[in-house]
Amino acid sequence: MSRKLAWPVLVALFTLRLAFGLCSDLYSEDETQIYLLGLRYHSTHAWPHFGADVVWTKSQIPGALQALVVGVPLDVLPIPEAPYLLLDVLSMAALCLFAAYLCARLPTVPRWLIWIWLLTIPWTLNFSTHIMNPDYVLPASLIFFIGFFEAMPPLAIGWMRAPLAFAAMGAAIAWIAQIHMSWPLLLPFAAMAFLWRLRGGGRAIAAPAGAFVAGLLTTGCVLLPTYFRFGLTLGSGSTGQNLHLHWREPISTFVKTAARILSFASFETNRFVASGSGKQIIVLFEHRWLVPLASLVALAGLAHPVWMALTAFRRRSAAPHWPAVRWLAIGTVALVSLSFFVVMEPSQARMYYIVAPVAFVYAAYCWTFVDSPAWRQVAATVVAVNVLFQAGLTIARFPGASLYENRALLSQAIANRTPDIFSHRRAYAKDASPDDIAAVAASARAASDLEITNARVSRPIFNLTTWSLVIHNRSTTTAYRDLVCETTYYDSRDHELDRHDESVWMVIQPGESKTVEVIDGVTWTPETVGARPQIIAALAVDRR
Repeated sequence: MSRKLAWPVLVALFTLRLAFGLCSDLYSEDETQIYLLGLRYHSTHAWPHFGADVVWTKSQIPGALQALVVGVPLDVLPIPEAPYLLLDVLSMAALCLFAAYLCARLPTVPRWLIWIWLLTIPWTLNFSTHIMNPDYVLPASLIFFIGFFEAMPPLAIGWMRAPLAFAAMGAAIAWIAQIHMSWPLLLPFAAMAFLWRLRGGGRAIAAPAGAFVAGLLTTGCVLLPTYFRFGLTLGSGSTGQNLHLHWREPISTFVKTAARILSFASFETNRFVASGSGKQIIVLFEHRWLVPLASLVALAGLAHPVWMALTAFRRRSAAPHWPAVRWLAIGTVALVSLSFFVVMEPSQARMYYIVAPVAFVYAAYCWTFVDSPAWRQVAATVVAVNVLFQAGLTIARFPGASLYENRALLSQAIANRTPDIFSHRRAYAKDASPDDIAAVAASARAASDLEITNARVSRPIFNLTTWSLVIHNRSTTTAYRDLVCETTYYDSRDHELDRHDESVWMVIQPGESKTVEVIDGVTWTPETVGARPQIIAALAVDRR
């Protein structure tokens, strides 16, 4: 690809990534809480000592960084899209740097393939473009692993000097420590690099160690005020509760972890079309023009990881550093698998998205085994279809729970510095205010205030149920969001057959009526003759 063509392509990809993030969920609970951290900082400029909540243990990650990377853009450009712009710049820049690094490692691999692949695969689109704390992990983890590769002589290509490599690792660790609980996974990699340097004696490690500390302080300086004020114990945000030694079946854990890590570098589709059992089918049925694209991308997303797994059995390659890269990938899977023996979080892929750069490097090396004109045509087809599919998915998502579901409300919250009309912090959060706690009490009235005035069930798609509901807020004083719709399904004798709760991500003002679509994902059996949906819970927020 010529340089004249490269810049328009990069601008187009930046635009796609930005649009993809802007059309992704914001009114879902976790996304809302992350945005609210920054919105509160913008509104009050009170120093944020803690970041994202850890819902499993009702703890909170220490440090100001998460609130700052969302809130400072709102100070600079007070529009709802501002945090997305910064995130897209950070992730795009880090991905481009990593793409350039991969091209330097593997100069025979087509540049266009590495760049477009990295910038558009489902994981780097879905978890580096919208306001969710794992999205802020990828830029730092990419920097960390560039530093790690260059700090390890068996893997280094001389792209940067050792002190800079160690500084990059330190800065990335301190960044992610304020963003996501997965940061300890980086410590064994850093320890490995230090141990290798120790083989050269004390002098060989002095400069790297100093650079590593300097890197830690560069991004960790906004973490220090939390520990200065609260001490090491309280300043940890009670995150130590997430440690829990317990047994897991090792073989299945290893296999599942390997499959998920390989999917980071591939074209995983089902996970990102929609969340929830059966919803993917309904989404694709309602947007049937996406089905041919989704089918091809999904097929690649199944075949590609299997091929990469089989490639691990190949011990020799013309590509330099293959044996070390191969063992690094295997060791990373083992490390992540073992980590779930000591933490209470369920084994979800996004919990170890931090090691995705290892999968990227491994996938690029796997390509060298099949690189040929014919396979380049296949790769070009898959990449192009994936880009079209992701662009189509962006369009399909636009009417959903993105910031455009109620952009005017968010704009008002930013302009008037009134975050409570957008949402409230979780009551157990370290930074929860009396108003946040009072909102819990006010939420008890939601079931009586919110009524469904019209409910129409569509023709079940593959026996899965979709509802069109008109919801009315009878309150004259309280607005609500984060509604929970409970639907009871019954037979001809009015006996209950099934009951299902589904979240409805919206904000409804006092006296307002709104029409929403709810994908229930419940199988409509032959015995089912009817159903009764009702709103059973919601979060009270300040009225607009």
